[in-house]
Amino acid sequence: MRRWMYLVPFTLLIFSACQKNEIADNRESVYLLHQAGYNPIRGEVTFTELEPGKLQVSIELENTEAGHSFPAHLHFGSIREVGELAYRLEEVDGANGRSITILDNVQLSDGQTLTYDLLDEINGSVKIHLDSELFKNMVLAFGNIGKNENYMVNGVTVCTGH
Repeated sequence: MRRWMYLVPFTLLIFSACQKNEIADNRESVYLLHQAGYNPIRGEVTFTELEPGKLQVSIELENTEAGHSFPAHLHFGSIREVGELAYRLEEVDGANGRSITILDNVQLSDGQTLTYDLLDEINGSVKIHLDSELFKNMVLAFGNIGKNENYMVNGVTVCTGH
């Protein structure tokens, strides 16, 4: 009987050791989104790798207003370039200043599949626009991503690349 007393805890220990905690160490990059000109809208964009080929893009802005939504785009080129539209992200909700886009093996406009590894090397930027109609070329907040991360230009940026 005593053998069973020792065997049961030992067996439980082995089974619990074999069950790995499946919480992954997700890779994540956070980039600043700077205000364009004198408007007060600024924040950050976070790219999180959920699994290989699947990214979550989270935008959080300060000083947005309820009742408005703001188009968000991933562009090729730094913020100082016009930059071709690479991918349309979910619009930012003015009520809370947030947008979440899940990119599951998406192809960018140049045909490349966006992965976390490509994100690190991309010559790109994120731009938040005033609207998608009359002022679609007016940018409210912007930031470089990928290899452009540390390159900054002050002032107003305009986007005519779409």
